[in-house]
Amino acid sequence: MLKVIIKEIRKIVIEEDKELESFNKEEAIIKVKAVGICGSDMHVYAGENPVLSPPRVPGHEFGGIIKNIGSENNNLKVGMKVVVNPVINCGKCFYCKNSMEYLCENQSVIGGDIEGAMKEEIIVPIKNIIKLPNSFDLLYSPLIEPTAVAIHTVNKIYDSTVLVIGMGTIGLLIQQICKNNNNKLISMDIKDYPLKLSKELGADLAINFNDNNKLEILYKFLNNSKIDVVIDTVCSYNTSLFLASIVRKGGKIFMVGIPTKNYEFDIIKIICNEIGIIPNYLYRDLEFKKAADQIIEGKIMYKPLLSKVFDLKDAKDAFEFKDKNPTIKVILKNDN
Repeated sequence: MLKVIIKEIRKIVIEEDKELESFNKEEAIIKVKAVGICGSDMHVYAGENPVLSPPRVPGHEFGGIIKNIGSENNNLKVGMKVVVNPVINCGKCFYCKNSMEYLCENQSVIGGDIEGAMKEEIIVPIKNIIKLPNSFDLLYSPLIEPTAVAIHTVNKIYDSTVLVIGMGTIGLLIQQICKNNNNKLISMDIKDYPLKLSKELGADLAINFNDNNKLEILYKFLNNSKIDVVIDTVCSYNTSLFLASIVRKGGKIFMVGIPTKNYEFDIIKIICNEIGIIPNYLYRDLEFKKAADQIIEGKIMYKPLLSKVFDLKDAKDAFEFKDKNPTIKVILKNDN
């Protein structure tokens, strides 16, 4: 059985792993059919992730087929197509008991602090498995996890002017949920490729962050008003300085993901203008299920987000490709 390891910075190796046999009645063995390369995986690969470092088996966006299961029930059986919520919560702590399981005191994350799914098979808790229709193409199952992040971030934002900075996978998913919620949507990125895709997916305005005239373009579009909500998926010093200046008084700044390092923030302007800062990292279990439902029901245009597919055994090429080319989602598939 093959597995992918980020052995050192910018070094991917494929190793043979032992066959999975031992699991308990609350677990299942999943034959991984597709696993996504996330931006956080690329940060580990480049040595820029502030909380994870090599050596590591990555992979928290994945789906597959149930090979074996501890206790079959009417919902889950051997041979079914499934997607796996990678966030494993205890169900017993204060946060789990108060519908804030994404903050669980005893949390583990597949592909984070425990071994990920960039391998042929993986053991997962049954409670983290969600059944997919037999008609669903598992190649797209890795897009369900970032959709859950997007839903957790913006699902309650309606009828507002929203600026999204950073149009990677999560940014483009956030855009679509915002548009579905009747928001006016402006997108920003430093690359033309994701901005072009953003426009194709319905952005009202797309601006290159490096454009010296971006403020002029923005304020002309807004009729000299300011932004209600800014969603920053980049979380850098440069983006923080910019967004603090363009959000209206009493507006909100949503910060998504983990930056590569800590940085200064214009806290005086934030306080004086009573701007709310809302951090977002993971999601509720129900939000992951809702993400799967929205993908299955076609409420999210997910197929355009797939940039390129590699075989699992070609993971080294896949990481190098994503590192050197403008992409959205690169996926490793396993046909074994």
